[in-house]
Amino acid sequence: MARFSLLSAILLHLVVVSMQQGDDETLDIQQRFGSSSVSMINDQIQREFNAMYLYESMASYFGRPSVGLPGFKKFLKKAANKERERAHKLIDYLNMRGGHVRLKPITPPSKFEWFSALDAAEMALGAEKNITQELYRLRDRADMESDPHLVDFIESEFLTEQVTGIRDLRELIARLNKAGSGLGELIVDKELN
Repeated sequence: MARFSLLSAILLHLVVVSMQQGDDETLDIQQRFGSSSVSMINDQIQREFNAMYLYESMASYFGRPSVGLPGFKKFLKKAANKERERAHKLIDYLNMRGGHVRLKPITPPSKFEWFSALDAAEMALGAEKNITQELYRLRDRADMESDPHLVDFIESEFLTEQVTGIRDLRELIARLNKAGSGLGELIVDKELN
């Protein structure tokens, strides 16, 4: 009977020690990963999904037979897919670092029809500038929290792509302004297709 009690005590001790080691592993993963960074990443996930939703809405609009701009539809569909991929990249990063994903509701776009392709491109540019600004805030927060891994992740996986995307949208807007509406818009659409 004494042997059974001693064996039970040893087993209980081993279980407790292994559970504590599991907690240590979680702490190792989360080292220098502050709760404010986790919260900001969750907010960024929502922004990426919101942008995806906006671009899907725009693609749907330009794909209508009554609008007939398949090049813009294709361009915006590709942009929507990039935003979705970026949201998933952030989700995977949170999981890798031991954070908790807290998905938030997707906000519908403020409108579902656009006066022109130029109007939509300008709205997309505004959305991308906002996303970029928030990524800079997240990067700065990670730097303040001495989290070089998160700083590198944001810089290498997001910021360069954002700057390039903004440049591409500015160039598209410039081409649309030069081409004008009507036939000019159709020519730019053909270039995108």
